[in-house]
Amino acid sequence: MRERTKTWFISVSALLGLILVALLVVWRSGVMEVSATTTTSRMSPDAVAGVQPTIQPLTGPWVVAVQPGHWDIKELPPELYRLRNNSGAEWGSVREANINKAVVDALIPMLEAKGWHAIEVPATVPPGLRVDAFVAVHADSTSDTSRRGWKLSPPWRSSEASRELARDLTASFEGEPNLVEDTDGVTVNMRGYFAFNNRRFYHAISPYTPAVIIELGFISNRTDRALLTADPKFWAGIIARGLGSYFENRDRTKISDLKPLEFSWMAAGPTGATVRISPNTGAEKRWSLDPGTTVMPVDVAGDWYEVFLRRQFSTGWVLKSDLIPAENPRWTMPGERRR
Repeated sequence: MRERTKTWFISVSALLGLILVALLVVWRSGVMEVSATTTTSRMSPDAVAGVQPTIQPLTGPWVVAVQPGHWDIKELPPELYRLRNNSGAEWGSVREANINKAVVDALIPMLEAKGWHAIEVPATVPPGLRVDAFVAVHADSTSDTSRRGWKLSPPWRSSEASRELARDLTASFEGEPNLVEDTDGVTVNMRGYFAFNNRRFYHAISPYTPAVIIELGFISNRTDRALLTADPKFWAGIIARGLGSYFENRDRTKISDLKPLEFSWMAAGPTGATVRISPNTGAEKRWSLDPGTTVMPVDVAGDWYEVFLRRQFSTGWVLKSDLIPAENPRWTMPGERRR
């Protein structure tokens, strides 16, 4: 009797053990599936081939998110800890962060007076922020005190909506006779600004949010510094006017305009390739690429690709006919990390 009981107990224990293992396998599979789904949702569309999230047009009043550069920078999450001490440019007692905040604080009521919904966003961006327009406001500084002027840029591989937003804001700045543009001053880091960079960071805007970063001017330049510190409403008015032009012509139902550009990897063809400063055969030559040199297209204009060159940490324009398809070399765009 005892032997039978013992045998029965061992059989039941073995059966329960098998059930427990099976349940554990199922549970682990579920966790992995959820984890993979979560990771995919954080990637931009061109980061996962063939995977496109479903998006719907926003409704209600226009929604604008405005970020005063470096505001609450020390509150950045761990993934952005390297930027916590980047409190912005300074020149004597003049601090960029104060200029940015004053301009945004003047801009918010202007936007709300138009019946729009305005959000003031700190350095820590709500993950996947989806709005009708995102504008980051900054000012610049350099050791060359003669350099001055504003500049602005949409993100890498920007959507048509981001380009339209940049064009309308540019036109608004160009309408001010006392301002000059810092021509060709847009940098790789501006285009890869962390608040745009949903390819790398969780705390970044949605890839479907039209976005622009603005550098109002140089606090290191006497003329710019006087303009930057005189009247925040002046700068706020320029931005509000540009946003007004953008929304006047914007059709929310055109979801296709919100999709970022997608490109395959390319390489210089058998005879190499010439990189020029603009998409024109008569434009200044920047570099010559050896055959097989891998490049990452980030923009397109007719028969030309703008390509990012890792070695030069810069971009230039190459004829499409001088490039051939290439394998992914597993190096990343500025600001992007491998997943």
